[in-house]
Amino acid sequence: MKKKVIFLRKFKRVWHSENGKYRVVGIQFTDEITPTIFVQVKGRKTSLTYDTYHTRTKEKLPKYVVDVCESIKQELSFICNNCKTN
Repeated sequence: MKKKVIFLRKFKRVWHSENGKYRVVGIQFTDEITPTIFVQVKGRKTSLTYDTYHTRTKEKLPKYVVDVCESIKQELSFICNNCKTN
């Protein structure tokens, strides 16, 4: 019996703030429904996981960083959904 091999494609977007304090990384694999978005803050050892349903993360970030997170999330979701249909 042969095992079916599934190749996953990975999509990634990175954004750096102008002041160098924030770095946003969005990653999505073709088998995932929504992308995973991390926000790295200069001076912190751990990164924040951005989630639209948890307002605590949003409260910790400036509005322009939240806007970038949403933009990356929409872009990766669009790319991955088009990839699945083709």
